[in-house]
Amino acid sequence: MLGRKVNSRGYLVDEFGNVVDKDGREIFEHKHLESEEIPKIFPFTKFNIKNVLGDFEMDPLGNPILDRDANGNSIDRDGKRCNSKGYLIDGDGHVINKYGRTMFDKKLLDNEGDIPKVFRTGLLKSDTASSLSRLMSEIGKNQPSEFDDEEQRIQEELAENIIRRKKKRGNSGNTSVDSMMEDTPANYNA
Repeated sequence: MLGRKVNSRGYLVDEFGNVVDKDGREIFEHKHLESEEIPKIFPFTKFNIKNVLGDFEMDPLGNPILDRDANGNSIDRDGKRCNSKGYLIDGDGHVINKYGRTMFDKKLLDNEGDIPKVFRTGLLKSDTASSLSRLMSEIGKNQPSEFDDEEQRIQEELAENIIRRKKKRGNSGNTSVDSMMEDTPANYNA
């Protein structure tokens, strides 16, 4: 037993209450937790950032070029209210999607109005089969995760098993590919 600190929900935390991975890298800031629970991202598994961004041009530094309405609020080219990062927002500052549904409470945004990093990176859209911890590790370090080593080990093990089976089988006279395969489409013909 490592004796590592966890919160009441069982998540590994650092001395500030931030949820961290097994290597101590921050995954979620304490301020983003609700009752010590991480934000629920599973409904967003195929999250597309374009659904929460207004319609605007970007300046050379990558900042949105927004207009102002009569009340001084930032708006996009369609007249929809946006925050300084270009995210569509409602009257309370919560990020909404193009259908007006609240996607991120204002308290989840960082000091500059950005949504949590896991949603900005595009990993949820492109890598939906990965585990949350792998996503967080890749976001935190932008380096290969421990799963890459595990995947490599599994691939090597599979290759060794194939070689072992071929040696064990020897040359039994079967030369066609189908005869060497245990399960072929022909087995399912009616």
